[in-house]
Amino acid sequence: MTKISLPPVVPSEAAVRAFLKSAFEEYQWFVPARSLDEQIDPLRIDYDTLVAGFLGVRSLMVLAKTDRDFFLFSARKSDGPPHVGSLTWDAALSRAKNAKWRDAHAQQVTALMKLFNSPLAISATAEDERRKCTQFIPSPAGFGQRWTWTVRDPSEGLAGVFWRNFYGPPLLEMFGDRLNAVPESQRRTVADGIVLVEPYALPTDAMTPAAEAAEQQLREVLGPECFYDQVARTMPRRVPDLPHPGALSS
Repeated sequence: MTKISLPPVVPSEAAVRAFLKSAFEEYQWFVPARSLDEQIDPLRIDYDTLVAGFLGVRSLMVLAKTDRDFFLFSARKSDGPPHVGSLTWDAALSRAKNAKWRDAHAQQVTALMKLFNSPLAISATAEDERRKCTQFIPSPAGFGQRWTWTVRDPSEGLAGVFWRNFYGPPLLEMFGDRLNAVPESQRRTVADGIVLVEPYALPTDAMTPAAEAAEQQLREVLGPECFYDQVARTMPRRVPDLPHPGALSS
């Protein structure tokens, strides 16, 4: 799965349309079959309806016929936390074995981060993302457990290090010169203001001893205070300086 964090504004109609056309025509992520209960004709995609649907409820989910491939596009609600908006899409892990797919993936994520002015994007297996971003804690009632986030969104810091970590300007500013200490074999600039940090070659390498060691090394280099502490279950002590909704135009 790949998750691109969105700034605290509703994307413009032009940006939403550009994303949809890129996803289905240029990137060809998958052949769209339906949006929730509405069927989609892949030969005649009604972009007007999809764009209007997103802008109406600030959310859009489009799925392939098999449901294996899909994306969920959600902007912040007017009365909700400002930085929870995201674009998440799932694709078969087997695709990442192909070097051309990996190159295209990096280019596409970078382009979408630029389109939406995103501060952060991560890519990982669903299992690795889930274990780092969510947890069960004791219920306030005194028995059982309840589900909660570790880090809800980038304004609270970083949940961890993943297979691919695309750091935009706010994260680059937070890390400062420490980012230059990351080995060049694990770090590359993919666009002006966006650096990709990749601790291991494939997403399926995650959760192995070698991957765990590589992630730990990166946390130490970049600053452990920037990341959620999975052992102590404590929040990051340092967070990026993200724009307040009032400072941005909708």
